[in-house]
Amino acid sequence: MPPPCCCASSRPWPSGSSPPTFRCRARCARGCSRAAIRDPYDPYGRTNRTRLAAVDPERAGVDPAHAWPTAADASWGTYRTDSALHATYWVAGWPRIDVGATFLAPLLMQTNVLRSVSVAMGPVAPSIALRKVEAARTTDIADEQTRQRQGFVTTARKRLQQESTARREEELADGHAEFRFAGYVTVSAPDEDALERACAEVEHAAQQARLELQRLYGEQESAFTFTLPLGRGLR
Repeated sequence: MPPPCCCASSRPWPSGSSPPTFRCRARCARGCSRAAIRDPYDPYGRTNRTRLAAVDPERAGVDPAHAWPTAADASWGTYRTDSALHATYWVAGWPRIDVGATFLAPLLMQTNVLRSVSVAMGPVAPSIALRKVEAARTTDIADEQTRQRQGFVTTARKRLQQESTARREEELADGHAEFRFAGYVTVSAPDEDALERACAEVEHAAQQARLELQRLYGEQESAFTFTLPLGRGLR
């Protein structure tokens, strides 16, 4: 007989049997989505859940009633849920120089620390984006005229800022959309000592990726949800 769920087995679907239905696929997707929420709350219980699913495929995935933590405790700088202690950071600064496509490799691939990295994005209304960039362009032009009258030299940093603003205005005029985004990193460990060591390693990896991390003190409970697949975190 075929497995009761299309994600319960990695083997090819048996010949002569009915393929997984849309309802089955939808059930699997819901179960996997709930697991993507349950696992961050209880990362060290994942092994037991995987073993149970291997023995009893009917229990693959996560029941809706069990997707959230059984207990939680938030403090000023950490957030404890079930089997782990967490600390969440906001990416306060992104690279200020040109970087390659793999600039996040130190943070994503070169550390064994248990961590979650997320980026939330949202479009900016065209009218708002145009209004902001036009105001910035007007400010740049007025500043340049003032500098010339007073005999001040335009610095390289100021010139790059003006060119960036002009480029944004051209992109918006060509019909390109503007997005706002925010990045977050949650570090998890079984206890406080392990968490502090893991945080130090992640902070070092972020520096190698030219990122500036800021620990979200006083907001750890809500900030933790920003690294769950819920689309939260834009401010």
